[in-house]
Order: sequence, then C-alpha cells, then structure tokens
Amino acid sequence: MSEVLEPYRDHISAFWSLEDIDQTKADHRDLLNLYALDQILRFAIDRHTIETLFDNAWDCTPCRFGHLQSFCGGLATVFANTTSVESDFSILKWEMDENHTCLMHLSLEGVFQAKQ
Repeated sequence: MSEVLEPYRDHISAFWSLEDIDQTKADHRDLLNLYALDQILRFAIDRHTIETLFDNAWDCTPCRFGHLQSFCGGLATVFANTTSVESDFSILKWEMDENHTCLMHLSLEGVFQAKQ
C-alpha cells in the first residue's frame, strides 16, 4: 500500500494528518501479516465475494484496522469521471465492466502496478 499511497501523499495530507496516513499504512501492513498468519481470518476474508457489503466485509476484523477501514470507505464513496476511467482502461487495453465504472485514479494506481 505504501507504494500506492506515496505518490499521493501530498494530496492525501490535505485531508488526513501525516500520522493518520502512517497509521493507515501500518494497518495495511498489519492486516497483510495477520492474513498470512491467521488461518481463520484468511478463511473469513476469502469467503467474501463482490456481493459482500463493505461493512459486512470489515466485520471479520472488528475494532481493528480503523484507519485502513476509514480510508477504504472513503475510496468507496469517490466516483471518478467516467471519461477518465474509460481512458485509463483503454490505456491498459482492458474492458470496462460494472465493477470498474466507479474507480478513481488512486484505485487504478494499484491496477497499473499489478499490470507491470
């Protein structure tokens, strides 16, 4: 996540404190480590599908990773301009589907990095 957030750190810091950003990155790192080590949590996360509601997905980690949950919730409520998203997918030579129509550039950064 740090690779994804770093190019946007200045922009994010206009809305979040540097401590909040660092805690979000720490939450992400800790969640990845816990996922690798805790078979029960891994099973619970892997059970989720695209049909799983946002709050229901986070229920498997109650009262943990609050900064990460808030950050992801913020991403889920930001809608990019359809034209810019279509352009990004065109560059990637991927087709748009209903699951990608509301992505913003920060979300696409992860897609771009995965593509590399």
